[in-house]
Amino acid sequence: MIQNDKMGINLFVIGNKLRELREKKRVTQMQVVEALDVSYTHYAKIEEGVRGMSIQMLFKLMNYFDTDANTILGVSIKGGGVI
Repeated sequence: MIQNDKMGINLFVIGNKLRELREKKRVTQMQVVEALDVSYTHYAKIEEGVRGMSIQMLFKLMNYFDTDANTILGVSIKGGGVI
């Protein structure tokens, strides 16, 4: 598994989760960025797994996709590990 920092956060996993959530909601990246009032480049790099996000962005995404942080971060609730 490729990890992007010392805490074991895998940006690629997060990006894939966001893409899955976006596709499930049947919206484009542009629709997401317009709803969240962020730049397209900023969001696209998060979804590509090459950029992390702030806690504020995490909360915006949780609200927009109506989900929890564990889902976005790719964390298993039972084991506490990355899935």
